[in-house]
Amino acid sequence: RALSSHSLRVGLTQDLFAAGEDGVGIAQALRWSSPSTALRYGRKLAARSNVAARVLSKIRG
Repeated sequence: RALSSHSLRVGLTQDLFAAGEDGVGIAQALRWSSPSTALRYGRKLAARSNVAARVLSKIRG
């Protein structure tokens, strides 16, 4: 089964969230219609990265 361009964009969106990029920047870079579209595809990864950022900021003081 062939990959679609949509599935590649979704995968790249998820990879960028996993790398710590923000939703607005991802939406602009990948030309999603809105940041909410990027957030929908990366919401679980975005939530995890936000939690990690909060924990690290507490540790670092």
